[in-house]
Formats: sequence, C-alpha cells, structure tokens
Amino acid sequence: MNVKLRRGHFDLTTQISLNDTSVGLYGKSGAGKSTILNLIAGTIQPQSGHIILDGKILFDSGKGIVMPREQRPIGAVLQIDSAYLAETVRENLSYVYKRTFKQRRLFKLDYLIGLLELGSILDYTINMLSAGERQRVALARSLLKSPKLLLLDDTFAAIGNGYRAQLLPILKRLQEEFGLPVLYASQSLSEILELTDRLIVLEQGQILQTGSLRDVAKQPGILRYLGIRQIDNILTVTIRQHSQSAGYSIADSFGLPLTMPLRPHLAIGSQTQVSIRANDIALSRSYINGISIQNQVKGRICTLIPCGESIIAQIDCGGTLLAEITPGACQEMALLEGDDIYCLIKTHAIVYINELDALPFQRVVNHGDGYYYLGNNDTIAERLMVN
Repeated sequence: MNVKLRRGHFDLTTQISLNDTSVGLYGKSGAGKSTILNLIAGTIQPQSGHIILDGKILFDSGKGIVMPREQRPIGAVLQIDSAYLAETVRENLSYVYKRTFKQRRLFKLDYLIGLLELGSILDYTINMLSAGERQRVALARSLLKSPKLLLLDDTFAAIGNGYRAQLLPILKRLQEEFGLPVLYASQSLSEILELTDRLIVLEQGQILQTGSLRDVAKQPGILRYLGIRQIDNILTVTIRQHSQSAGYSIADSFGLPLTMPLRPHLAIGSQTQVSIRANDIALSRSYINGISIQNQVKGRICTLIPCGESIIAQIDCGGTLLAEITPGACQEMALLEGDDIYCLIKTHAIVYINELDALPFQRVVNHGDGYYYLGNNDTIAERLMVN
C-alpha cells in the first residue's frame, strides 16, 4: 500500500508493506487509523497510489483500476457499517454465506450465530440494531466471507468486553491455523497486544514507527506517545504451567523459569509480554532460602550506571535486566562490573503488558538489547547500552 489522500485539512501519506502477520494500527483520535482501513476495504478511494493484496490490484491510480468493495477478498468490521439497512440479519448473513465457495468456508453459519449471540435478532432489520449489535453482525459477515485479510476498527470496544474472551481464541486461530492476518486499529495498546505485538504507530496521517513493540519502544519519545507508564524491563515469556492451588503461572524467559501472577486463560506454550520495574528488582550476592520471593534469577553485572539518586545495574541473565538500587546498597555490597548476582523479583511485581493502565511515561526503558534514559520533560537524554 502506497497512497496519498487529502481531505480538508487532513493529509495522509502512507506506505505499508505487510506479510502474513497480524499488525496493530495505533494512534490517537484523528491519526488516520480508520482512514487506512477504509482505503483498504474500498469504502473510500485515495487520490493517488496503489493497494495490492496477495498479487491482486485493489487500487492503482496509474492504471485506472478500482476494485469495488464487494469484490475485494477482505473482511472488514468498520465503525461505519454500510450493510443494507432494510435487510434482516438472517438475510444479510445468509446471502454472504451462500456466495462463499463451500471449499473456502472457515465457519458454519449456525456456529457464528451462536458464538456472537445473534439468534434473538435474526429477524430484526439492520437499521433496528444497536451499534454493538451491528458490529457483531458485521464481524459474523466478515468471517463468513472467508477473507484473505481481516480489518477490525476498535472492534472490542464497539461490541463490549463481554465478547472479548470468546473472540480472542477465534481470531488467534484464524491467524495461526488459517494464516489469516488481522489489521486491528485501536487507541488502546492493551487491546492490540492481545492480538499482536507488531505495531504501526500513526500521527496525523503519517507513520511514526513500525515493528514489534520492543523495536518501536527503542525510539526516543515513542513510549510517551503510546501512553505507556514507566516500563523498565520488557520481557517475552512462554507460558509453561498454571497452578490454581499455588496461585501462580509458570513461564520461562532467558531459558529460566519465572513465577508470575496466575492467568489460567493463557494457553500452555503461548507467548506473552510482561514488564518489571527496575526498582522492583532486589539484588543478592547469593541464593536465599526461606524467603517468600519466588523468583531468584542468576546473572552477571555488565554495567553500573549512576542515575541521579540511584544506581542502574545492567545484568546479563541470558537476556538483559535493569535493576535500580541506591548508591549506599551498591557500596555495602561492594558490587563491581563482572560480579555474579541474583535478581530477586516478587511474583506480583511482574505485570502483563496487555493489562497495563495508560499512565504517564516516566523514565527508563529496557529493550533486552539496550536501554534509554528518557526524561520527565521534553528534553530526552539518550544512552544506549549494548551487551
């Protein structure tokens, strides 16, 4: 996709290239998220450029090609639903189902009607439905189409949180088993991270950054734009076990086990991202028995950096952890670069990123392969450390 569009004072210039990977479009209101989805879906047309999906030209101003929306192999749940308002829900869904080749059908009509709780409104016309009901019908219609790309515009917020737990496994199955990429637009980073950690960050019609959350977070100032609170360590972990009786989930990172808050809905073997604040990590010269802290991760001190009233210890544990301690503690422990050390982390000091509240950005961000110091004001002091 490489297009230009000007509408009044809004000027969008976007170049995007995606493979079979789900991606989140993130930006504040007016950034251009919905516009990009509508351009791909075909509900609006750009002034110039081209849009190509899986080798098929959807739009090309130079060649004079504009594929109508209904012919595009795309499922779209947009904020403005263009369904025929006088049709009943049953007529609307049945029409799409019958037009989809049998060999391409991913879902049965009755299954989606039950999943999205549409049975009670099947004989209602579209114009009689609430906004949330219309979104659920639009999602069912999109999935019945068995598309090559699924576009979702703040869908979780529109249909309500009650359906989130039901829809997430379906969307992940579409991605993993059927190779159907999802392009999800939202102002909520946590919603996007429930589907994917790959982001396109937009502002005023322009792309600020693209890539994984970890890669995007490396750019100075971007976390402040994302609205994330202070995150000192971002770790990708793999879920290995859940223990209801013990009240925790076990995951591994750096090849080492981590005891984390219990989240039994996370599938065994699945990956998620967690954060640990640097000042929530205590250091010990040796492994400590008879202590309630269940995570004692052994590592080696790479660097000790004075930072205001603190010392930031960069520790190699197979990956990188940042720990924040006082200068006094550093002196009393006689810590030196190259020393072996244990990182002590309470279970509930580990926070799932998709559960983070949007709090003001503060100071230090670690990305596994380096970190940045970011100030509390517009002056950004950058320092990258490489293992």
